[in-house]
Amino acid sequence: MPTRRLPYTLAQRIKALFTGKSRKDSMPPPLIIPYKPSTINMLDIFYPPFKVKVDGLDVLLNTQVTISDQLKTARPLAELFISHFYEAMQNAIKRKTFESTVRTLYGLDANDGNLPVLRSEADITYWGGKAVSGEAARMLLPGAVPITFPSIAEVTAIVGNFESLNTQQADAKEAYDNGQESIAADDVAADELILRMWNETEAEFDKGDKPSMRRKSREWGVIYVPTPGETPSPDDFSIIGTVTHAVTGDELADVEVKIVETDEVFSTNNNGEYFIPVLIPGTYTLQITKTGYTPQNLPGIVVSEGVITEQDVVLSPAAATGTVSGNVKQTGINVKGANISIMGVPLLTAITDDNGNYSIPNVPPGMQNIQAQLPPANGGSIQTQNVTVTAGAEVNASFVF
Repeated sequence: MPTRRLPYTLAQRIKALFTGKSRKDSMPPPLIIPYKPSTINMLDIFYPPFKVKVDGLDVLLNTQVTISDQLKTARPLAELFISHFYEAMQNAIKRKTFESTVRTLYGLDANDGNLPVLRSEADITYWGGKAVSGEAARMLLPGAVPITFPSIAEVTAIVGNFESLNTQQADAKEAYDNGQESIAADDVAADELILRMWNETEAEFDKGDKPSMRRKSREWGVIYVPTPGETPSPDDFSIIGTVTHAVTGDELADVEVKIVETDEVFSTNNNGEYFIPVLIPGTYTLQITKTGYTPQNLPGIVVSEGVITEQDVVLSPAAATGTVSGNVKQTGINVKGANISIMGVPLLTAITDDNGNYSIPNVPPGMQNIQAQLPPANGGSIQTQNVTVTAGAEVNASFVF
């Protein structure tokens, strides 16, 4: 006999609560609502603010992604303008237009003909500021003419835009993290409410005919799966299947299987199995998605009455990923609790351990901007640096504050 599977992800919790509430709200008397008055009251009080939090989290995530995308352009542009400004200054010295001593005005040694090294956000801020103060000081010298291509006004605007976006990114990330914590604090209450709703639903419709009870309960959002070793029945399921890894053949858990025509979403269990309950006979399209894998669209899945359609799926990993790891120190001491993130990929984060170490797997290959933020107790300062991530390899990105 199929058994219930309570939700264990945020999306599943929202779906269970939404299904129950929307169906309850659409049922005019004297149609049966299986919930007790106290449960209806709890649902009406809990669900609206919980849904607002979840919707707000999506907005916060989109905001963070948008700013991160802008930073991917703003950072290299700031680095380019600073480097070109210093290059123009160094070339003027080579042409004997400027004395070599003017290098000291821009934060360089008088004999240093190199360009500043820009590895982090702090480097961009420091050398951008030195460019501004140095140019202002040099312009006080007799006969001084401004550096152009780029001008200091252009450098100021480009660097200022980067610094503004960097601050916005930090604020957006903090807001998203706070939103996640707020929702996580409601998980227990949501689970208790869903369990109560499902218990009352089954009690209302249990007249001895279990398949009938399950069909009616499903309409109120209750999820059933076969017990281990049980052969699924067409009285309960229309489509079943297993999702496996294309390379290893391993079963994949927590894969989302969406029915496009009904907008219903189901998940695979620890054995990679998914079970879609009884559908109206017809032709359906399945969307198969899991983070880190190439999604699949499966059109033309035919459902016939009294027949279970078996549809196994093989998912291929998306582009191979690498790992970013490192250490965070402040005045030579390892920092615990520093927040590390891959800018532009909001879900890839880590917190340094007692020894100041961290590791972030599943990082897309290519140039990545790594941000480290000290905990509030350590001042909350931020540094960033670029590293090149190689598929299947580990790259170090350590920070010293």
